[in-house]
Parts: sequence; C-alpha cells; structure tokens
Amino acid sequence: MTKVIRINSERFVLPESMSTKDIQALAGFLCTLHTVGNDYDYDSSSYLHYAGPGAQVQLEEVDLLTKAESEAQSTASRKAYEAKREAA
Repeated sequence: MTKVIRINSERFVLPESMSTKDIQALAGFLCTLHTVGNDYDYDSSSYLHYAGPGAQVQLEEVDLLTKAESEAQSTASRKAYEAKREAA
C-alpha cells in the first residue's frame, strides 16, 4: 500500500521516506489553504479575485500499479463485463 494525499479531487503520492509526523504537519497546513475564485469585470476587462472554500484534504493508502498494468486490467475487465452483458 502506498500513502497518498488527496487535495480536493487530486491525489498525490507521498514519498516513502516521509514520516507520519511530517505527513500530519503537511495535511494540517494544507487544510488552512483556500482556493482562489474569480469573476470577470467587463468594465475594466480584468478579473476580480476572491478567497473561495478551504481545501479538502484526505490521507489514503492505495495499491499502485504501473500505467500499463492498470490499462491491461481495465481492458480485460471491460471485455469480461461486455461478454457477460451480451450473454444475458
């Protein structure tokens, strides 16, 4: 299992050498960040910026495959699914 941090909807692999204490500190810091939204000001032809909602941070452990392994397994499972659906 590989340690992963999810920030909003993006997942990032954490270095194996990163200690639990450092991961907790990183997650705590990231929770204080806010997204930056914008609206367009048609009068001045520029963007208006504002602080949006805070970052959603989650720690996970996932089984990582190589891209080739993932694609091969996905293709095989899709073929099996389609064959089962056609047989029904």
